[in-house]
Amino acid sequence: MTSNSARRPGDSKELVGVGVLGGSGYNGAELLRYLSVHPRVDLLWVTANTKVGERIDAVLPNLRGFVEGSFVSLEEAKNRLGEVDSVFVSLPHNESQQVIPSLAETSPKVVFIDMGGDFRTNDPAGYRRFYGSEHAAASWLPRFVYGFTEYNRKLLVGAKLIANPGCFATTLNLSLAPLAQAGKLHGDVFVVGMTGSSGSGNKPLQTTHHPERATNVRSYKVLVHQHLLEVEAFLRTLSSQKFRIHFVPQSGPFARGIFTTVFTPQVGVEGLEQIYQSAYGGEALVSVMRGSPDLRWVQGTPRSVLGVDGEADRGVVFCVTDNLGKGAAGQAIQNFNLALGFPETEGLLLPGGFV
Repeated sequence: MTSNSARRPGDSKELVGVGVLGGSGYNGAELLRYLSVHPRVDLLWVTANTKVGERIDAVLPNLRGFVEGSFVSLEEAKNRLGEVDSVFVSLPHNESQQVIPSLAETSPKVVFIDMGGDFRTNDPAGYRRFYGSEHAAASWLPRFVYGFTEYNRKLLVGAKLIANPGCFATTLNLSLAPLAQAGKLHGDVFVVGMTGSSGSGNKPLQTTHHPERATNVRSYKVLVHQHLLEVEAFLRTLSSQKFRIHFVPQSGPFARGIFTTVFTPQVGVEGLEQIYQSAYGGEALVSVMRGSPDLRWVQGTPRSVLGVDGEADRGVVFCVTDNLGKGAAGQAIQNFNLALGFPETEGLLLPGGFV
């Protein structure tokens, strides 16, 4: 059994049981970091297929003193499903579709938050095109709420099946949704985005090997990144105008974070400032500024910063997020809070480091 005893003294808030499927990868580890200090969470079990029986704080030493116990098997988690109110699923793409439907059928009251790409759109053909395989649970796709929190809050309250957006998708949605809602997203839309090496997971690859990446920048999946599937599907719920996103992702020489740049040739800086302040002026985890934000401001946090710049008749929109924070664990916690009826920002209000 795991616990969050490090923050229990004096805590009188009602706790809910939480389980995690897949806690040893980068997203899972970041999720455990947030859950370990969440004032409403009683973390009861965590799986890791290749780490079963190993102490969690031995695999993830940063959690020593915050999370106790050992990783359990998927079979044990299934047997203990009745202990929890919510399950976070942090499995590789194409795997949660093999697991969630059967678990949700046997435990319909449990809130499942999938952090993989399996249930983000009701588009089996698109899934096959972008993810390279037939969807094994296509009939479940329309049952999931797309967890882009800032725009889907009402749908997330009380939801039982939530598909957490991808990291690049979150950053693109934050950048493009206000334009779509304002009727300014149409025609060809050009975006460049740079991401840190942790976005590729913790399995060593040539493209994430430190000597290959530390002093290097390269583009990849040019115009065909899989997150375009969910981004375009979501944006079409906000606007009926025709648009086409031309997205070039790049790998950056840093571990965590995403920096995107959107070009708006028909909207100047004053108009952009009005659009984005209107969209995010009241948000606790998203802020808007004039000029370019620094990536370091959001690294290690669930926060995002959007910057606008340009001239009277043309502009650019910058967005910085942490791919493991707002792009994964932080947003998953927002969605968890809404689904369980807690304040949305509970456990998430912390600033980034200055250096």
